Amino acid sequence: MVQSFPVIDLHAHWFAPSTLDILGKRTEAPRIGQQGDHLAIWRTGAGAGKGGAFPFGPQWTDVKKRLDHLDEAGIAHQLLSWPTTLGVDAALPASETLNLWTAWNDETSSLVRQHPDRFSAVAALSTSDLAWSARELARAHEKLGLIGGVLPVNGFFSRASAEQFRPLFEVAQAHRSHIYLHTGFANPVIAGQPPNILYEDNEAIRWVIDNGFHFASAIATLAFTDFLDPFPDVTLQIAMLGGSGLGALAAEQAEVSPRIQVGSLRHHFRQIWLDTGAAGSGSAAVAAAIRVLGSERVVFGSDYAPLPDVRPTLERVRAATSTDPDSQRAVLSSNALSLLSRHGGLPTHLTAFKDTAP
Repeated sequence: MVQSFPVIDLHAHWFAPSTLDILGKRTEAPRIGQQGDHLAIWRTGAGAGKGGAFPFGPQWTDVKKRLDHLDEAGIAHQLLSWPTTLGVDAALPASETLNLWTAWNDETSSLVRQHPDRFSAVAALSTSDLAWSARELARAHEKLGLIGGVLPVNGFFSRASAEQFRPLFEVAQAHRSHIYLHTGFANPVIAGQPPNILYEDNEAIRWVIDNGFHFASAIATLAFTDFLDPFPDVTLQIAMLGGSGLGALAAEQAEVSPRIQVGSLRHHFRQIWLDTGAAGSGSAAVAAAIRVLGSERVVFGSDYAPLPDVRPTLERVRAATSTDPDSQRAVLSSNALSLLSRHGGLPTHLTAFKDTAP
């Protein structure tokens, strides 16, 4: 059967030219430099594990290569964000990062304006200077044409940590922002984050487990407290399917438990969408999240750039929704179209698909 809708990817990253320049001039981690025949970023601080280099290829910076790949894979539009996974914000004070975020936001805005049919974006924000971030989020909306901001998920690990972001969310409410919570720690000035554990064995699989714990904890904060009540016009996108689907499964258990009695999950998640990027792309996890929360709460995300090919994730999501065409269309297209339209990031040529979505 021929697909009759555009696929929208809400989880993708890139490095602006200024990123390579600013981090390339650093002599200590976090820094960018040459490692053999390719570039790499050296990480440090919370979330960096035991350190070492994180290699990256040309898809991070080469816009033509990206567009060619998206065409080959059948991706109509991407939402771009800064990769908080890399931990730059967590490792450095504001005095060493604000120029990086400002330049990234300016150059990302320029990219969106050059290719409005292919890209929307959220602004990079600081967690070491939240007053600056509030001003930058306003600038992102008013002058840059961006639709919100990206923040590290561990800033919302607890109600105590989330409360420190309240002034930023007041600005987000005023501008009807889309706030994206991505992997990573906030700067240490944000109290109430999870412990940063270094493992001596099975570091990769233990990262997946910790990742689930971190994201599910953010869901507990945002879906099951009244933190979001003053901000009804803010939408929240949580990466990695809320921790490989753990957030949805924990919510289901809370819903069926006679001891907890949380009430309707549809109400709790009314402002929250989960994306399928990276550690949220397992077909069983995607299917479980859809079963528990409904297909209207899940959006496709590829984690492109860290992952050089969107197609494996796309095929797993298609497999998870293969028996329900309406759910497949919702996850791959119509949910994202509605979100982008709500925030002014929907290209004109895609409007007709939003209006014909089931």
